[in-house]
Amino acid sequence: MNTCALCPRLCRPACPVATGSQREAAVPANIARVLVDWDRGGASPELAAQAVTLCTDCGACKDWCHLDIPLPEVLRECRAELLPEPLVEPLRPSEGEGRCLVVEADGRPVAEALSRRLGEPVRRWFTADQLGVAAVDHPSWPHRARELRAAVGTAEIVVTVDGGVARALEAAEVPFQWLHEVLPELAQGHGSCQTGGERPLACCGAGGPLRHHHPEDARRVGKAWLARADGQAVLDARCRNHLLACGGLEAADPLDRLLAEES
Repeated sequence: MNTCALCPRLCRPACPVATGSQREAAVPANIARVLVDWDRGGASPELAAQAVTLCTDCGACKDWCHLDIPLPEVLRECRAELLPEPLVEPLRPSEGEGRCLVVEADGRPVAEALSRRLGEPVRRWFTADQLGVAAVDHPSWPHRARELRAAVGTAEIVVTVDGGVARALEAAEVPFQWLHEVLPELAQGHGSCQTGGERPLACCGAGGPLRHHHPEDARRVGKAWLARADGQAVLDARCRNHLLACGGLEAADPLDRLLAEES
């Protein structure tokens, strides 16, 4: 297993989890060392599983690495081996009619608001688990990807603002548009690791396995993001929901603006 041997201080600033949580265990070089030990039989699978989940899958460690180590890809492969295969809910049928099919992931009535704004019918497709994104790195994903492609058919998919839904569709090779691409006037705020934004802390801790396996660390990362942000408007609903839970009382995303304008 090829991994980084650099001093941890060199890669700490690159990682939002290490920076926000202030945990030495979350420094990419230290995670890499645990994986080397596990690969050689010196570290337990439990310790390795803890290490590979201290991650939001933002890719910053790879972008900053002087040795071009593909650590995000290594972590995904190791998570598929170390973690149990996640359960995904059956895909629900879409509702309504229209050329646009909007994926709703958190209960806010996107399709209804977008229909009013566009002046045409918009179909609704609800998911409670972001279309099963947690299974993207696991061997069962090709089957799920085929189900997604069959369910979508020829519809024009609109992802409200959810980076998890976007990642699932990308992994299934299903084209889509973001809500703020369909309605550019809503594109206010900062992108997350999934939507390409650059911040002092590029990720707020809402993405990847971190929030599910290390919720306290995810909250620390979110609070650190809020302390450095010059505003609390974001482009990803996962960020919005996570930051609200972290005390960002004014966190809003493009969907919040659309609902406010169409109410």
